[in-house]
Amino acid sequence: MTSLEMKLKNWFQHPAIQYHDWDPALFWKPHDEHDPFGELRVDPQELEVYFAALIGAESECYDAVNQNHQAAKFSPLPRAVFLTVSAHRNDVPLFSPVHTLH
Repeated sequence: MTSLEMKLKNWFQHPAIQYHDWDPALFWKPHDEHDPFGELRVDPQELEVYFAALIGAESECYDAVNQNHQAAKFSPLPRAVFLTVSAHRNDVPLFSPVHTLH
């Protein structure tokens, strides 16, 4: 497990994220019935930006997410801005699958 994946797992336990009562399976493929935090389903950098916005932390991946999506131009907002706005509106955006960007 990478340090980013460990960070996401720890942040998932934060009260501001637990408040939403999300099942870990929304973001992770369960490892087994005792460990819901298996392989990530979504892009970890995008999830880090989103979780950071939810808990009021500074994102380490903000600039990288914007750079990774700069060529796509499918949204009027830079991707990290969109994820942050979504978090502040309590919306769950459609995240990029884990394999498409890395």
